Amino acid sequence: MTGEKLLEIISLYDKILAPYPAKQLERYDVFPETDEEFLAHLRWMLGEMRERALNGKLKKALRWLGFIQGVLAGKALRTIAQLREDSRSA
Repeated sequence: MTGEKLLEIISLYDKILAPYPAKQLERYDVFPETDEEFLAHLRWMLGEMRERALNGKLKKALRWLGFIQGVLAGKALRTIAQLREDSRSA
């Protein structure tokens, strides 16, 4: 996947998660207390991914993309078909 395509996906998912203000989890050794807290963390991750993509550091950003897509599917915010289409090259 190109950096340009990754930035396109990040923008799409940022719109989907727009109701949740970006906020990094305070602790990683416990589950988030609410879905909102978890989704806000995903939005924070998207911001970090954007920075990495803009700086050509795609490897970690692409790992995070897989995590985010799994959560979006698990929380019924995107179907598997939609996620596949999101990732398809133009």
